[in-house]
Amino acid sequence: MRKLIRTTLITVLLVMISSIARADTAADVTAIDALYANWRSAVERADIPAYVAVLDANVRLLPPDAEAIVGAAGYGKFLEPVFAAADYRIEVVRAPVIEVIDDTALAEYDYIIHLKLKNADEGVKQTGALTAERTSARYIDVLRRQADGRWAVYRHAWQNKSK
Repeated sequence: MRKLIRTTLITVLLVMISSIARADTAADVTAIDALYANWRSAVERADIPAYVAVLDANVRLLPPDAEAIVGAAGYGKFLEPVFAAADYRIEVVRAPVIEVIDDTALAEYDYIIHLKLKNADEGVKQTGALTAERTSARYIDVLRRQADGRWAVYRHAWQNKSK
């Protein structure tokens, strides 16, 4: 009888722990979805402080065919001439699919980035920046939970799609 009670209690505890973990994961996914909404808004407003606010201090932007841009401060400096040269609109083709693994998360998503030059004669000259009027890409990010509990983008990379 004691063995049955102990087994039942262990089973109940495992179910409770599993439910709590699922609830925590759901809260994390909600927080990460909000991060992406804020990030898209920052891009479309050319708001560098809001853009950088979603980044880990040690972020690495890994653009195709260009050197990595390292650190949130470096990323912010990279964005200054980019946002000075063009306005951007993001079309969500596939919203971020998020997988949370403890204090790390992976996000995969597809966007079309529409670029409108402010001065057609100058264009966007930053190596690693999007320069086409329309870029269709598949993105993958690694996010890390920060000491204060919020999520931040740690690695940001993409692959341009041909269509």
